[in-house]
Amino acid sequence: MDLQMKQKSDQIEIGNKINENAGQIAQKIITNITDNETYVSLQHRDQTQERLEASITFIRLVGDAISGKIDNPKKTISEWGEKVGMAAVHSGQPLNESLESTSYYRNAIWEFIKEEGSLQSMSAESVLHISTTINPMIDYAVQAFSKSYVNNYRDMAERFHLSLQELSVPVVPLFPGVAVLPVVGEIDTNRAKILLDSTLQQCVENEINSLVIDLSGVSYIDTMVAHRIFQLVSSLKLLGVKTTLTGLSPEIAQTSVSLNLNFNEITLKGNLLQALADFGYGKLNK
Repeated sequence: MDLQMKQKSDQIEIGNKINENAGQIAQKIITNITDNETYVSLQHRDQTQERLEASITFIRLVGDAISGKIDNPKKTISEWGEKVGMAAVHSGQPLNESLESTSYYRNAIWEFIKEEGSLQSMSAESVLHISTTINPMIDYAVQAFSKSYVNNYRDMAERFHLSLQELSVPVVPLFPGVAVLPVVGEIDTNRAKILLDSTLQQCVENEINSLVIDLSGVSYIDTMVAHRIFQLVSSLKLLGVKTTLTGLSPEIAQTSVSLNLNFNEITLKGNLLQALADFGYGKLNK
């Protein structure tokens, strides 16, 4: 048997052995990981079984890649990495700890290959040839895992941020058909858009015909924000909702003048109490 055929035969044999012993190799990996006190202290112990199953799947994929049973090893391994990366984000597993575990996989697989290679009297050339398959497979998995983790983490953070912003636009019904929208904090472009969309939707859902927008919690507006406010008032008007603005700070008033903003068609009140008095709330007997 020539060298090339021997290397191919050894590679198939090792690949099959790795596949057959995937459970044993994976258990060794998980044991080594959980024996690391720093790692365990930051992990959820009830996820051990999930990690074990994912490890077994990965090791079997590596075995199949070595033995040539997978047509496109890079694609298959990358798909596994993407799936596990997404699961890691949703389970709250830190990225740095996940990447630190890579060495456990590499070491455990190579230890198994050395043991089997010794039993089968594999040549150094055969072991080196196998390494050209194993190392890239692990690298593909790490790359796909990292990319998937970062993308899913970013998506989750954006959804969470969006949810917080939507919660920061509370249209609070006070009386039948009357509600107040307290706006607090800085208004950027994204929040201004959410302010417009969410307010319109909530007014329709709650059958609001009069809305008081209180800006006392806002210290600054620019042209863009002012435009969004005017757009909101105009849109509400088309829906049959009368709008009153209250709580304009001196800074906002000065900014409005410098920007030549026209509030002529908008009802203005000094504070929320004055606006609510128009609806019969808080009036004092003269």
